[in-house]
Amino acid sequence: MSEREKYTSTFTNRYGEEWIFEYDRVTGVGWLKGSDVDWQTYQVIDGRVNALILSSEELDWLRQAWWEASVE
Repeated sequence: MSEREKYTSTFTNRYGEEWIFEYDRVTGVGWLKGSDVDWQTYQVIDGRVNALILSSEELDWLRQAWWEASVE
């Protein structure tokens, strides 16, 4: 996968928990993983992760990352 086809964003919240969002521009699928969830991977749909409860700052970051990833 080329760099143009993939988008990656990282975030560290105020407690030092790290998050990584990856988005495949070819398939339109996004994934989130983080230190707070033992680096398990969760699918992101329309900028949301239904399986996780995220703080407001984490949600703001994820929504912004989703928007940046999905806009060409």
